Amino acid sequence: MRRIFGRIIETLMDFVKSHVQDIEKDLLWLENLIQYQLGKASEELIHHIENEGGISPPIFGDIGFYGQNLALWKPTAIERGLLIIGAALYFKPHVFDPLIKAAKDFNFTETRIGGIIGTAQSPFLPTGETAIFLLTNGSVQERMQVLHCLTQEHWLFAKAILVFDYKEPNLPLSFQPFSLSSDYMEIFSKGVATKPNYSSQFPASLVNTNMEWSDLVISKELIREIRDIELWLEYEETLFGEMDLGHKIKEGYKVVFYGPSGTGKTLVAGLIGKKYNRDVYRIDLSQLSSKYIGETEKNIGNLFKQARNKNWILFFDEGESLFGKRTQSGQSNERYGNQQVGFLLQQMEDHPGVLILATNLKSTIDEAFLRRFQKMIYFEAPDFEYRFDLWKKALNGTLPLADDIDLRVVAKEYKLVGGQIVNIVKQIILRELGANSEVIRLKTLEEAIAEEERKN
Repeated sequence: MRRIFGRIIETLMDFVKSHVQDIEKDLLWLENLIQYQLGKASEELIHHIENEGGISPPIFGDIGFYGQNLALWKPTAIERGLLIIGAALYFKPHVFDPLIKAAKDFNFTETRIGGIIGTAQSPFLPTGETAIFLLTNGSVQERMQVLHCLTQEHWLFAKAILVFDYKEPNLPLSFQPFSLSSDYMEIFSKGVATKPNYSSQFPASLVNTNMEWSDLVISKELIREIRDIELWLEYEETLFGEMDLGHKIKEGYKVVFYGPSGTGKTLVAGLIGKKYNRDVYRIDLSQLSSKYIGETEKNIGNLFKQARNKNWILFFDEGESLFGKRTQSGQSNERYGNQQVGFLLQQMEDHPGVLILATNLKSTIDEAFLRRFQKMIYFEAPDFEYRFDLWKKALNGTLPLADDIDLRVVAKEYKLVGGQIVNIVKQIILRELGANSEVIRLKTLEEAIAEEERKN
């Protein structure tokens, strides 16, 4: 056992060592590029670059976090250069010191260098012009190749691997600073990004469940429809990779879950995420809205920006509260409300991941909204047989029933849904434990059922 544990530690150490070495190699490559473009490279480096192709990025394996992502992305030399320029600000900011000195020596008139002189913590912020200076030899054709990558549509920015910091909104993107995103800083540092906490900037909470699919009591038809979502998760990469259907099929899968409260909509979303190792975030729609003009759109934009390319499942609960039928009166506040909803709907439609809108009242949602979703799945209230199964599963492993309780009679008489039954059983067990009872008594059961029915 000790030997096995020792091998695991040794393998882990090799992984970390390889990861650090890979980043150091690319940082050294960047240092050499800076020295060469500033005309300060050694004769040996100049000879190596001009005669042996040393300008190309180093080659390494896919053992560490950094190498694994490069193997997955397969970036070009220019894309790789942009990546390490953006990452250097985090891993080795003083690598840009020669550029700061060069800019100061020329009294900041050396426009080729680009960049912005920042604070003591970030003394130099590389811009697109910095990348063009370092990754090209000054030709217009090479410049255009870099400019092609400096767009929000390019995968480096679309996947939020690199992000622009808009210091001067009216200037072209090549004059804007860019850096590695905070998520990928964490991924390249420790292999995983920290899960966001609920806040005004991210009004969403992680959906967790200890239940399993075997705990569900739903119809075969519902299982078949849920399977369609699973098929998307299983074959999405095939559709856009091997089959190259991106020009025919829009990214993302949007679904509406509708039906009475307590029928398992949130639970199913959580179980799908659990099965496919996807985080499910339940969005608090009320926190997205603001009384200040433009603030709601900003909140919505921030939410989807954080969620983009994270492999999250977004779960919008109580969709009828925001997606009700639009008004036509023309009053300014109603027009603005429609505008906000329209912006949210557009963000939903453009989102490349799985998105679920849950509602108890499908009839109140504008049909124009519903047409934007690929699938509508109805969660019906359980019939007698399903209610009986729900009671059995909920009570399994708790306390035995008293002799005067017939569970089939309970299931037939009380038309409850799964969420209600779980609440009732929880209350019953607490009360019987508090009373030192060894069984579930009929009186306790009837009282808990009556209290649950009064809630609704």
